[in-house]
Amino acid sequence: MPSRRLVILGQAFLDTIVYLPFIPTEPIKLRPQNVLKTGGGIAATAAFTTARLGADTTYWGRLGQDDTGDQILARLKAEGVDVNDVRRIEGGVSPIGTILVSSGGERSAFGFIGRGLEDDGGWLPLDKLDGADAVLADYSWWEGAAQIFKAARERGIVSVLDADVGDMEAVEKLLALPDHIVFSAACLARLADTPDIEMGLKHAAYRCRGVVAVTLGEKGFYWLDGDTVRHVPTFPVQAIDTNGAGDIFHGAYTLGLAEGMPVEQAARFASATAALKCAKGSGWESIPDRQNVDSLLEGDKE
Repeated sequence: MPSRRLVILGQAFLDTIVYLPFIPTEPIKLRPQNVLKTGGGIAATAAFTTARLGADTTYWGRLGQDDTGDQILARLKAEGVDVNDVRRIEGGVSPIGTILVSSGGERSAFGFIGRGLEDDGGWLPLDKLDGADAVLADYSWWEGAAQIFKAARERGIVSVLDADVGDMEAVEKLLALPDHIVFSAACLARLADTPDIEMGLKHAAYRCRGVVAVTLGEKGFYWLDGDTVRHVPTFPVQAIDTNGAGDIFHGAYTLGLAEGMPVEQAARFASATAALKCAKGSGWESIPDRQNVDSLLEGDKE
């Protein structure tokens, strides 16, 4: 199959992952078992994922004209992501994250979203969407996400929103724009004012124009098909680190849609990609390539 072209917009971070025997819940002195510096951020992680899976990937976002921004872009470029149109802002401070990971693979994340990065998206080169197969945006920069979703719709390009609880006001502003919204469980519960998945998805469907879905970690992926809630389970693995699994899922899901997969197949493809990463380790370096994902999917059929 020819390579699909994706444009992905939103957050990019430089992450420091600290490995601990357990996640502390009170003030404590604790000796880390290891430390890793890697790329992060919702959209940037998705972009790295789709590039590793073989897609022609472009990342659009905003970074400071600083060393942190240089390191983020160097990591994306090394994987073949096109970052030529990333906005670098003099005096801006690029996002930095710290993630604590326990020996059981659970995590606590702390993200400084940057400063002075400007919200206006008038600079976005929307004409470069011509010929793209799909777009993905996170909620973090809703002004840019709104522009890319509207431009994608005008061009008949499939679009996906990664909706999380970090900024509910931004999520609310974007609900009516994309073809697919994949919520986190916390975001869907907040939006619908209920933890019930079926009620939450049906509430969201009244407010969204496209497919509504939710990821629930090890419980899998649920989406609303007409009036029926359907489910794709996760692939059972021994997780080393779950950090970034949701971002990886969204990237792979978007690529699946770009390749013409129906929702269920795209979700299985995305679930396999995220599972392999969790089983391998931490950071962008642990994201699997297409051969490994396809092998897992083929083995699951046997």
